[in-house]
Amino acid sequence: MNNRYFAASNSSRGFKNYFKEVFERADTIYVVKGGPGTGKSSFMKRCSRHAEEQGCIVENYCCSSDADSLDGALIFDGKKYIGVLDGTAPHIWEPEFPGIREQIVDLGQFWNGKILTAQKNEIIALGRKKSMAYNKAYTYLRSCGNLRTVTDMLLREVLNYEKMSRAVTRIIQSLGLKDGIATLIPTPTDAVTMKGYVTIDTFREKAENIYAVGMSHGIGQLFLCELEDQLKRKAVTVRVAYDAVCPWLINEILIEDIKTVFCVSETDENDIEPVGKSGKYINSKRFVDAESLRAARGEIRYTGKLSQSSLEGALHALSEVNVYHFLLEDIYKNAMDFKALTSFTDEFVESFI
Repeated sequence: MNNRYFAASNSSRGFKNYFKEVFERADTIYVVKGGPGTGKSSFMKRCSRHAEEQGCIVENYCCSSDADSLDGALIFDGKKYIGVLDGTAPHIWEPEFPGIREQIVDLGQFWNGKILTAQKNEIIALGRKKSMAYNKAYTYLRSCGNLRTVTDMLLREVLNYEKMSRAVTRIIQSLGLKDGIATLIPTPTDAVTMKGYVTIDTFREKAENIYAVGMSHGIGQLFLCELEDQLKRKAVTVRVAYDAVCPWLINEILIEDIKTVFCVSETDENDIEPVGKSGKYINSKRFVDAESLRAARGEIRYTGKLSQSSLEGALHALSEVNVYHFLLEDIYKNAMDFKALTSFTDEFVESFI
């Protein structure tokens, strides 16, 4: 089973980090430290693969700037949870119980400091260029968020919240969920990365039932926000995929107990495609006043186009980050003793579970 998610996002509110909510279940956490190109992601992938080979349940958390790399893995061996995570900026993990719950894995011990010192000026220059490119990306992303706020203001004027809330209540009742306190786990399934906008289909792959909610200029995401709010009062485990750019909005919800997914449909049409899975299409347009929507549609579309342009600007800036990031990785790779690191990794993965 594919258990790939994100645990952070490059958002309109800066770097949005869900590490605490994701890894707070862990009884033991290995915090991996090291510079770019020092093998942190490869180390965590080795741990993840070894755990899967031992029959453990593994959740892999992809890097929100490079989905080909890992930010961490959460492993359940049948008795306890074990976390292995990248503890370097921007998702710095400060140990709460160092040496007891958290253990530091320092990959910096395998680099040659003299080689790095000899390239000090180049490292500093590339670091500054990378930081500047990130700042540009976040400026564009803030624009996206501000424009979505305008769209939300317009939607509130045309949306019948009471009607939508009643519809959500009826759906939850039809699912037969018991009252209680939900366990909510934030696990985004999309990210604005150095290599483009990435979406992971884990929720749909895990689902047996799919409810596709018409996007309708953003109403579908508001529908899912209301669904999340009502599910908080049910005795279920819920994974919530918050929007990468606008983390106050929701793209998908997975109710794990009944393997049911609610997701937005960008096309405003029934897009329930997975073979062998049942589902329904929810037309979110029925929650708005049609005449009022027609009057506001022009401005909603205009802000949408501006938001898309800002997102494209952010992606372009992140493509610059990509260049500087991998140049830095090359420098650090050339300073690493990978033979010693491989021996260390082999010994570690055989003993940590």
